[in-house]
Amino acid sequence: MIKKIISYIISLSLLSLMGIFLMDYLLLPSYVGYNNEHYLPDIRGDFIEKANYDLKMLGFNTEIIISPYDIANTPSTVIKMFPRAFTKVKEGRTIKLTVAGKEENVTIPNLINKTLRNALLEISRLGLAKDTIIYEYDNSISSGSITFQLPKEGRVVKSSTKITLGVSNGAPPDYYIVPDIMNLSLNRGKEMIHKSGLRIGKIDYEYQPELLNNTIIDQSMTAGLRVSFPASLNLIVSQDRRNEN
Repeated sequence: MIKKIISYIISLSLLSLMGIFLMDYLLLPSYVGYNNEHYLPDIRGDFIEKANYDLKMLGFNTEIIISPYDIANTPSTVIKMFPRAFTKVKEGRTIKLTVAGKEENVTIPNLINKTLRNALLEISRLGLAKDTIIYEYDNSISSGSITFQLPKEGRVVKSSTKITLGVSNGAPPDYYIVPDIMNLSLNRGKEMIHKSGLRIGKIDYEYQPELLNNTIIDQSMTAGLRVSFPASLNLIVSQDRRNEN
């Protein structure tokens, strides 16, 4: 009888221990997830090899997204991560890492007749950069589409090369209106002249220390004047230093 009682007690103890084991190591972790979660380290700025290793050691998977080359970022380093750093995440989760691309040779695509928006998307996708946009009237290309590009199609250049684009204003009008560019910056004035369909003529500089450098202080034609052809607009621009020559 005593042996049976002892046997029952031992069996009950073993069952209790098994129950505790199941609760502590199988049921609770799967339900609560308290022993398989980690705070994500901040790996932005790390080279991808180190970042990938550190995350794998914590039990995470990684997905690599290569971004176009950008001079502001060191190639092969992590520039973004999702979920964000210091977020508590379960093991087995896939962490998306955006990695700075390397400078590569790129063949300039044909952008003629594409809309400005699509041309800029294509440039960005290839890791190229936008330089100057020049607006001009064009009978053969619809308004808002590319009329010319520099460098031209087919040239092999380094990624991050800047592209100059001509954009159509549509068919030329019966007359052109001279824009008012007084007191604007030279860059802004040039942009408005291009959009009006006129041309930039001679640019002279005048010492004006009380004005911001490169401010337009005079234009050769009166604002609002209508002209029947794309005339050149001469400018006088301020400079804050005397010409010592």
